[in-house]
Amino acid sequence: MSHSSFHLYQLQKVDFRLDQINLRLDKISAQLANNPKLREAEQQVKADQELITQNETALGSLEQFSKNKKIKIEQSEASLYNGKNSNPKELKDLQIEIESLKRAVGSNEEEQLTLMALLEELHGQLQQSQSASAVILAESEQENQHLVLERTDLEKEKEKLFTERQAATSQIQPADVAVYESLRSTKNHIAVTVIEEQCCTSCGSEIRVSDVQKARASSTLSFCPFCGRILYAG
Repeated sequence: MSHSSFHLYQLQKVDFRLDQINLRLDKISAQLANNPKLREAEQQVKADQELITQNETALGSLEQFSKNKKIKIEQSEASLYNGKNSNPKELKDLQIEIESLKRAVGSNEEEQLTLMALLEELHGQLQQSQSASAVILAESEQENQHLVLERTDLEKEKEKLFTERQAATSQIQPADVAVYESLRSTKNHIAVTVIEEQCCTSCGSEIRVSDVQKARASSTLSFCPFCGRILYAG
């Protein structure tokens, strides 16, 4: 048996597990960063808050409008009743203006009441969406706790495997490691193939007896003549 092929086969086992761990860690990271239910709930809270802000701004504008009109009414009434103006037409115009201003104020205050009722409803809606978001957040945190724990365990296993990998590569010639790495990158991560019943388990091709014996006895690497992978005779 080629000692190099044996150690490369052990290295491949480690690398397979590292590949699995890295894939799972990527999925965990994506899951932690992306919770559609929570994102949707948070967007609903934001939408409710923005709607409340818009209507509060509109209510503020109505209140300012009403305040300005009331000031104008006070000024017009002062001009009407201070006795300084005796012109009948001007007095009549002041009365008409005051009545028009009061109607505008009355209509404005009705709009304010409508908006205030709507705002009360919106605040209730916001409380509901915030409560729903809080529930989903709590569920998400519980789910994430499991993911975080799993990630911690995988990271520990990954560190252990790195140590094993260093030990394995230290027993292999650098040139053979380079061949292995090259094959892994071009052969779907399978650089070393096992011979079973005189066949390559990767491509299924039959291996000649002489090649099997070479793979088993030689101190140098042997390759499948069909798929080009390193042969390991076990």
